[in-house]
Amino acid sequence: MSFGSRLRQERTRLGLTQQQLAELGGVKRLSQHLYEQDVRVPDTTYLMRLIGGGADVWFLISGTRSGSSNGETLPRSVYVSAFRAVDELARDADGQPLPLAERERLFDFLLTLLQNESSSASLNDIKSRLSALVA
Repeated sequence: MSFGSRLRQERTRLGLTQQQLAELGGVKRLSQHLYEQDVRVPDTTYLMRLIGGGADVWFLISGTRSGSSNGETLPRSVYVSAFRAVDELARDADGQPLPLAERERLFDFLLTLLQNESSSASLNDIKSRLSALVA
């Protein structure tokens, strides 16, 4: 399931319209629509604002509901740090974000690397690993 699909599902769970979720996240309805269509990916400011409205941001990022146990060994902070690193560093030579599919692959690959090595990686460690991947 894509990020946009999870975002639509979460919006529906909260009983909100696109306009209402856009306002909660501090964006325009068009941006909300583009997020849900997987045309654009929101930044961390948007996601942090959704937390205040009761959204399960962990589900949006990982596809797993908060509190569910599926055998994941990484702490939530590593997932959030990996998301932030991809959001910041997965860009082309002009500074534009890489296509969504490439960012998703980088995120998944980065998490796989981190899961195999260390569950206590810091944001700087994750940025360093991601920089090596996108260079």
